[in-house]
Amino acid sequence: MSDLVLRPYQTDAVERLRQGIRDGHRSQILVAPTGAGKTAIATHLMAEARRKNTRVAFVVDRVALVDQTSAALDLYGIEHGVIQAGHWRRRAYEPIQVCSAQTLEKRGYFPDLELLIVDEAHAVRKETAELIRNAKHLRVLGLTATPFTKGLNTLYSNLVNVTTTDALIADGFLVPLQMYAAVSPDMRGAKVVAGEWSDKDIERRGLKIIGDIVAEWENKTTHHFGGPVKTIVFSATVDHGAELCRQFNARGHRFEQISYRDGNDDRRRELIAEFRKPDSEIVGLVSCEVFTKGFDVTDIRCGISARPYRKSFSSHIQQVGRVMRPHPGKDGALWLCHSGNVLRFHADMLDLFASGVRGFDDGQLDSKARKEPDREKKAECTCPACGYVLPPKALACPGCGRERRRKPVESAAGSLVLVGGEARAPIGRHAFLADRNHVWAQLVGLAIERKRGDTEAARRFAQAQYRQIYGSFARQSLDDTTAVSPEPALRALVQHNIIKWARARAA
Repeated sequence: MSDLVLRPYQTDAVERLRQGIRDGHRSQILVAPTGAGKTAIATHLMAEARRKNTRVAFVVDRVALVDQTSAALDLYGIEHGVIQAGHWRRRAYEPIQVCSAQTLEKRGYFPDLELLIVDEAHAVRKETAELIRNAKHLRVLGLTATPFTKGLNTLYSNLVNVTTTDALIADGFLVPLQMYAAVSPDMRGAKVVAGEWSDKDIERRGLKIIGDIVAEWENKTTHHFGGPVKTIVFSATVDHGAELCRQFNARGHRFEQISYRDGNDDRRRELIAEFRKPDSEIVGLVSCEVFTKGFDVTDIRCGISARPYRKSFSSHIQQVGRVMRPHPGKDGALWLCHSGNVLRFHADMLDLFASGVRGFDDGQLDSKARKEPDREKKAECTCPACGYVLPPKALACPGCGRERRRKPVESAAGSLVLVGGEARAPIGRHAFLADRNHVWAQLVGLAIERKRGDTEAARRFAQAQYRQIYGSFARQSLDDTTAVSPEPALRALVQHNIIKWARARAA
């Protein structure tokens, strides 16, 4: 048994949740990136609840997550029961219950409780949502890294943002991700169903590049790690995953698929248990969606994305988070993108990693279809020699060392202002740009003025203009900035950039 000691930002999050209750919020959502310790925070709250004999249900919607959560509670000596069909830990008398959402729905009732904790709260289930809306006595806590589902703000009235991905990497709680934009299927003209490309079209087009996927994995894992490493693969469909497994195994690498075809939960448990072993015989696990939510095996060093998304930014972020957890001797992880998702969601991903979630967006990030990256976008974001997705300020490719070609600077009388990449000290009439904090405060003032009360639109405008000037998004947030009235010089520069962008788009 171990003592549960919260990190400082986790303690702060608990206090903000308590303040939310004092402010009258019955239902709150806790937002934190993968690796920030949402389960640790929830476990702390359950330990407190048990001391007070408060009845709590921790609801998950994956079989693997039932056992994973139960194991976490055991680690800290928190007695509990499990509500899942056929589970050996059926202890209805315990005040803390780990519950399978599917089992609760089949039974048609929730246990008598005072606190409901909903894991992966962005995946809204009808029965759970009805309980949150109708049980006015019940306190509710949702946990998620991606609160981008439309309508979440009707279930939860307060959002507590714990920390950011970049901060977790800087503090060593996550490892940096080395990403490659590799060969991906051509999705032009593919059929769209419910906003995403159809499974049949994804599968048919994805099957054509399976050989590239296997070869790229062998090449990149050898280059970065000296040989095969523990890997998870997000396939397009079950049949696509089966063919991937077949070809990996044909090359001498044991890959296994987890899917609805498993037949029973025991086989899935056995595969995951074997995969968790440090010396596992299984090199890679393949699945369509199983790993997207809460799948925690810390010594995974490589992830492969082979399922393209048009809109689902949250699915992309959830997938990427599976390989970033720290582990002894693990100083980084590899992401091989054969879906095109890294480039489709590149700007949104950089913004999220740097600034975190600022509030409910009511599904905006998950409702817009991203444009397919064109040649200019690929050239800007990736190394032409090896396909490495370049950090915004990289002078050379971290993957192969090739010197990065940069966009030319924008010339003006007496000034040098860089559009993208490393900033140079401005002089002459653009000297005011040297004070980035002051420029950001002015951009916030201009954004609020132009967007007339639309806070989300103002955030996007301010960040877009800052990036146009300096080549990267601002690390400050609009909410934490005291707006300043923009000076005429900044107004003129922003207007110039807007006109130039509009002309380039029309060309």
